[in-house]
Amino acid sequence: MARALTTADRVVLLLALVPYLREHGPTPVSELALAFGESEDAVRRLVAFLGTAGVPGETHTYQPEDLFDIDWDAFEQHDIVSLTHIVAVDDTPRFSPAEHAALVAGLHALREMLPPEERSGVERAAAKLALAQAAPGGSSPEPAISITPDPGDPALAVLLDAMESGRRVSFDYRDLRGETTRRTVEPLELSQLGGAWYLRAHCLDRGAERTFLVDAMRGARAQDEAAEQRPAPGRGHGAGGSRIGPEAAEIVAVVRLGEAALHRIAAFSPRVIGPADDGGDSGWVRAEVQLGHPAAAIRLVQAAPGEVIVERPAEAREAVRDWAERALAPYGD
Repeated sequence: MARALTTADRVVLLLALVPYLREHGPTPVSELALAFGESEDAVRRLVAFLGTAGVPGETHTYQPEDLFDIDWDAFEQHDIVSLTHIVAVDDTPRFSPAEHAALVAGLHALREMLPPEERSGVERAAAKLALAQAAPGGSSPEPAISITPDPGDPALAVLLDAMESGRRVSFDYRDLRGETTRRTVEPLELSQLGGAWYLRAHCLDRGAERTFLVDAMRGARAQDEAAEQRPAPGRGHGAGGSRIGPEAAEIVAVVRLGEAALHRIAAFSPRVIGPADDGGDSGWVRAEVQLGHPAAAIRLVQAAPGEVIVERPAEAREAVRDWAERALAPYGD
């Protein structure tokens, strides 16, 4: 049974069909079906729809010259598709600068997740994007954004390999309090938040799930022991899923933040307790979050810079203030 085409499938096929017909000329429906991996009936329906598609003219109404047209006799009598009028495809489409930047950023993030032998494909794709942004007229300035082969965190490769092979991992971990401990874990999930990589894992030393900042790991090494098969975070553990930050809820902190930033600190499971109605901050709310220790508030504000204000407890506010002052110190007054 042929699969049903979604609206997105139809759009992609139509966008590909016109340049294919322009290049190959009159083409049998059977050949088009083979080229695009679809049934002949699906191709016929798309071709029939193509005759009603186009771009409205200056009057914002469709005139005959504003629509695609095909040789209907050849189509209906001989099952051959031949375009007789084409619109809106003379200009080569280009990505906007924002689209180009988003694609390159995505490729950059994807590159670190791939084994070394597959990274060349990502780099080739980025090179093609750079060519697509070349200025018209033959000049090819340096792209404003490019993907670079800068070295990634070596722990990422170790963690990915251990997850694929189902093995335990050991590493030294320095937490926000500056304490370093040796951990052995069974990896469950790698994720990104605020540009940083986090590992959710079952910590054998604590006998429970924990979330680790990959940048704070040192000497990560896969072990020979196989990891136990465990459900991924957020599956079978309630709606809250895994949390980034506190290892044990020791402190209930109150923060003020914009409602739009709630999703950015979702890893801390915020619980809205009411509007922030002092000072007339429209769209701001108060919420409770659970922290493992006062310094965990630093990671909380890092998740949504400028959009989260820690109100209490005092030790959490002090930890954030001290962190901000140390960060600003090199710049003087």
